[in-house]
Amino acid sequence: MAPPYDESALQRLADRIAQRRADLKMNKIDVARAAGIQINTYSKVEDGKPVRLTTYGSIEAVLGWASGSCVDILRGATVATVIDGGSPGSVYSPVQAGDLADDVAEAVQNAAIAVSDSLTAAEIRRMKLLVVEELVKRGKIAKNDRD
Repeated sequence: MAPPYDESALQRLADRIAQRRADLKMNKIDVARAAGIQINTYSKVEDGKPVRLTTYGSIEAVLGWASGSCVDILRGATVATVIDGGSPGSVYSPVQAGDLADDVAEAVQNAAIAVSDSLTAAEIRRMKLLVVEELVKRGKIAKNDRD
Protein backbone atom coordinates (compact mmCIF):
# COMPACT_ATOMS: atom_id res chain seq x y z
CA MET A 1 0.00 0.00 0.00
CA ALA A 2 1.21 3.52 -0.77
CA PRO A 3 2.24 5.68 2.19
CA PRO A 4 0.11 8.79 2.76
CA TYR A 5 1.45 12.07 1.36
CA ASP A 6 -0.41 15.29 0.77
CA GLU A 7 -1.51 16.29 -2.71
CA SER A 8 0.99 19.13 -3.04
CA ALA A 9 3.90 16.79 -2.24
CA LEU A 10 2.67 14.23 -4.76
CA GLN A 11 2.29 16.94 -7.40
CA ARG A 12 5.78 18.31 -6.66
CA LEU A 13 7.19 14.81 -7.19
CA ALA A 14 5.14 14.34 -10.36
CA ASP A 15 6.52 17.59 -11.76
CA ARG A 16 10.14 16.65 -10.95
CA ILE A 17 9.75 13.19 -12.48
CA ALA A 18 8.10 14.53 -15.65
CA GLN A 19 10.84 17.15 -16.02
CA ARG A 20 13.62 14.59 -15.53
CA ARG A 21 11.97 12.25 -18.05
CA ALA A 22 11.80 15.11 -20.56
CA ASP A 23 15.44 16.04 -19.85
CA LEU A 24 16.40 12.45 -20.63
CA LYS A 25 14.31 12.62 -23.83
CA MET A 26 12.25 9.62 -22.76
CA ASN A 27 8.52 9.09 -23.09
CA LYS A 28 6.30 7.58 -20.41
CA ILE A 29 6.35 4.14 -22.00
CA ASP A 30 10.18 4.15 -22.10
CA VAL A 31 10.38 4.88 -18.38
CA ALA A 32 7.69 2.36 -17.46
CA ARG A 33 9.33 -0.43 -19.46
CA ALA A 34 12.81 0.34 -18.13
CA ALA A 35 11.43 0.42 -14.58
CA GLY A 36 9.60 -2.86 -15.08
CA ILE A 37 6.19 -1.37 -14.22
CA GLN A 38 2.89 -1.01 -16.06
CA ILE A 39 2.30 2.21 -17.99
CA ASN A 40 -0.88 2.77 -15.95
CA THR A 41 1.18 2.68 -12.75
CA TYR A 42 3.75 5.09 -14.16
CA SER A 43 0.98 7.42 -15.34
CA LYS A 44 -0.35 7.51 -11.77
CA VAL A 45 3.03 8.88 -10.65
CA GLU A 46 3.02 11.69 -13.21
CA ASP A 47 -0.63 12.39 -12.38
CA GLY A 48 0.35 12.99 -8.74
CA LYS A 49 -1.25 9.83 -7.37
CA PRO A 50 0.43 7.70 -4.69
CA VAL A 51 2.11 4.40 -5.56
CA ARG A 52 4.15 1.88 -3.61
CA LEU A 53 7.62 2.80 -2.38
CA THR A 54 9.12 0.01 -4.50
CA THR A 55 7.61 1.64 -7.58
CA TYR A 56 9.30 4.93 -6.75
CA GLY A 57 12.57 3.02 -6.31
CA SER A 58 12.25 1.43 -9.75
CA ILE A 59 11.61 4.82 -11.33
CA GLU A 60 14.57 6.43 -9.52
CA ALA A 61 16.93 3.90 -11.08
CA VAL A 62 15.69 4.73 -14.59
CA LEU A 63 15.90 8.48 -14.01
CA GLY A 64 19.44 8.21 -12.65
CA TRP A 65 18.36 9.42 -9.21
CA ALA A 66 19.90 8.21 -5.97
CA SER A 67 17.84 5.76 -3.97
CA GLY A 68 15.33 7.55 -1.76
CA SER A 69 15.14 10.69 -3.89
CA CYS A 70 11.39 10.33 -4.50
CA VAL A 71 10.66 10.04 -0.79
CA ASP A 72 12.97 12.99 -0.12
CA ILE A 73 10.92 15.09 -2.55
CA LEU A 74 7.67 13.90 -0.98
CA ARG A 75 9.03 15.03 2.38
CA GLY A 76 9.85 18.51 1.10
CA ALA A 77 13.13 18.39 -0.87
CA THR A 78 13.04 20.52 -3.99
CA VAL A 79 15.51 18.47 -6.03
CA ALA A 80 16.59 14.86 -6.40
CA THR A 81 20.15 13.68 -6.02
CA VAL A 82 21.37 12.72 -9.50
CA ILE A 83 23.84 9.89 -9.90
CA ASP A 84 26.60 10.75 -12.37
CA GLY A 85 26.64 8.01 -14.96
CA GLY A 86 30.22 8.87 -15.96
CA SER A 87 31.75 8.17 -12.57
CA PRO A 88 30.46 5.02 -10.85
CA GLY A 89 29.39 5.73 -7.30
CA SER A 90 29.57 9.52 -7.54
CA VAL A 91 26.54 11.61 -6.68
CA TYR A 92 25.70 15.26 -7.30
CA SER A 93 24.70 16.80 -4.02
CA PRO A 94 21.72 19.15 -3.83
CA VAL A 95 23.69 21.25 -1.31
CA GLN A 96 24.04 24.84 -2.44
CA ALA A 97 27.70 25.89 -2.51
CA GLY A 98 27.01 29.22 -0.81
CA ASP A 99 25.41 27.51 2.16
CA LEU A 100 28.15 24.96 2.76
CA ALA A 101 30.38 27.32 4.78
CA ASP A 102 27.45 28.05 7.11
CA ASP A 103 26.71 24.32 7.45
CA VAL A 104 30.34 23.53 8.28
CA ALA A 105 30.51 26.35 10.82
CA GLU A 106 27.32 25.14 12.50
CA ALA A 107 28.63 21.56 12.60
CA VAL A 108 31.87 22.73 14.24
CA GLN A 109 29.91 24.75 16.78
CA ASN A 110 27.64 21.83 17.64
CA ALA A 111 30.61 19.48 17.98
CA ALA A 112 32.51 21.94 20.19
CA ILE A 113 29.52 22.34 22.48
CA ALA A 114 29.00 18.57 22.62
CA VAL A 115 32.58 17.71 23.62
CA SER A 116 33.55 20.53 25.94
CA ASP A 117 31.96 22.36 28.82
CA SER A 118 34.87 24.76 29.16
CA LEU A 119 35.12 26.41 25.72
CA THR A 120 34.00 30.02 25.70
CA ALA A 121 31.70 31.45 23.05
CA ALA A 122 34.66 33.42 21.68
CA GLU A 123 36.76 30.24 21.40
CA ILE A 124 33.96 28.43 19.58
CA ARG A 125 33.52 31.36 17.14
CA ARG A 126 37.30 31.39 16.51
CA MET A 127 37.30 27.62 15.92
CA LYS A 128 34.43 27.95 13.42
CA LEU A 129 36.27 30.71 11.57
CA LEU A 130 39.53 28.77 11.40
CA VAL A 131 37.86 25.58 10.13
CA VAL A 132 35.98 27.44 7.39
CA GLU A 133 39.11 29.41 6.40
CA GLU A 134 41.12 26.18 6.16
CA LEU A 135 38.49 24.51 3.96
CA VAL A 136 38.33 27.60 1.71
CA LYS A 137 42.14 27.61 1.46
CA ARG A 138 42.11 23.94 0.46
CA GLY A 139 39.46 24.64 -2.16
CA LYS A 140 36.94 22.33 -0.53
CA ILE A 141 34.27 25.00 -0.08
CA ALA A 142 33.60 28.37 -1.63
CA LYS A 143 34.04 31.51 0.45
CA ASN A 144 30.68 32.54 1.86
CA ASP A 145 29.77 36.03 0.68
CA ARG A 146 27.73 36.65 3.82
CA ASP A 147 30.76 36.53 6.14
